[in-house]
Amino acid sequence: SEFEDLNLAGSRFTDVNLSNAAFEDINLDNLKLSAARAHDAVLERVSMDRASFTSMDMKQVRFANVDFSGAEIDDCNLAGMRINGHLVTDLLALAEKA
Repeated sequence: SEFEDLNLAGSRFTDVNLSNAAFEDINLDNLKLSAARAHDAVLERVSMDRASFTSMDMKQVRFANVDFSGAEIDDCNLAGMRINGHLVTDLLALAEKA
């Protein structure tokens, strides 16, 4: 199916399969995703100002060319996470020694 110039503001979807769907030029302001799976999802040129991620499984996620200015990471498992090839846990250990 293909939809164009569609207004679904306020819609609620439950138990919906959107695998392999493509969305372009979409307004997702105030979107709430709960109990969702997005394996192998690709997000490009997406503005996520003030977005909140809670109780997320972000294993093997890759971020490239992302503006993280003002972002906060709290109470997260950072084991194996790397920034520019450096283990975050090692960077945090160095910061604590400074």
